[in-house]
Amino acid sequence: MSSGHAVIREDTLVRYAQQCIAAARHFPRHDLLQRTFPMPILDVDCWSSEPALVDLCQNRLARRTDGVPARSRIEIFLLDATCRGWEAPALWDVSQGLTSRELETTLEHAALRGFYHHEGPSWQFYDPVVKAGVHTLPSPMAIPPWENGSPLRLFLHAGMRLTHAGTLGIGGTGALIVGASGSGKSGTTLAGLLNGLESAGDDYVLLEGGEDLTAHAVFRIFKQDSNGLRRVGLDPGRVGATMVNWHGKHEFDAQALKPRGFVNRLSIRCILAPELARLDRTLIEPLSAAKAALALAPSAVLQLQGDTREGFRFFAELTRRLPAFRVRLSEDPLEIADTIGNHLIREVSTAN
Repeated sequence: MSSGHAVIREDTLVRYAQQCIAAARHFPRHDLLQRTFPMPILDVDCWSSEPALVDLCQNRLARRTDGVPARSRIEIFLLDATCRGWEAPALWDVSQGLTSRELETTLEHAALRGFYHHEGPSWQFYDPVVKAGVHTLPSPMAIPPWENGSPLRLFLHAGMRLTHAGTLGIGGTGALIVGASGSGKSGTTLAGLLNGLESAGDDYVLLEGGEDLTAHAVFRIFKQDSNGLRRVGLDPGRVGATMVNWHGKHEFDAQALKPRGFVNRLSIRCILAPELARLDRTLIEPLSAAKAALALAPSAVLQLQGDTREGFRFFAELTRRLPAFRVRLSEDPLEIADTIGNHLIREVSTAN
């Protein structure tokens, strides 16, 4: 591949993105390792020269277990400067400065999505029309630190909405668990999963709109700090989480920990926003649409590069459409799960 530019500026960004995607799609396949990941809503064909990177994706992405055929297929290339014939990622012209919003807007005009990680440096580009993307890296495992737990997330929208939220459900119907870091979102989701509820993920899900809102599993990895694991009665060694990630949290395979509890999808009926209140019993109180939007939209939009304006519209409509509740938590995981489970049963009964 030849970009013609050692340094990329705003006026050359779209051309560079298009060249990267085209070069990846025409890269000699016989030099690459190919693996297909059958996920709950889509199949991902992944090409890379680095087995460890492919294995990382294999071990993090949710597996389709219910036999429902995928509705979409995408092709992703993970290529680095050690691949013969592939150039190192270009540098962004730092004299211009760069914000994620500026990059997003520039690519959006060309119907592309992308992200630049300056510490790599590395680029991710995706073309939703041809359903192909490339992550161009300086070396085989030089991915951004957050990609270790949530690989390929820029590419997994599949015409739906990748959302920063957890999920809990019962009998295939459930709630989005939303909130900023430290709100108790992941701890609530884990408490529910370990005590009889279902989950399609504690950090990201793929939301499909329509008459019924559906959350599809994307990553099977749960993330929790040591104190959070102890609160629900788990030991890091027991769940295979002996190391911590870049945020100081343990990562472990929820699909292996609770095979029947980790589900491919949930029909979403409400929004729950946890609060670490340390009460004797968990209280669930109505929450306005405006406050639900504040709990959901900022992290759901700003953590995921692509189409911010459409993202805010989507989540504003979502919070107007679904009833929302503040969940003021106790410190008893079983009691939290029971209270949320009973609430979900009432919401299903009311909706029907």
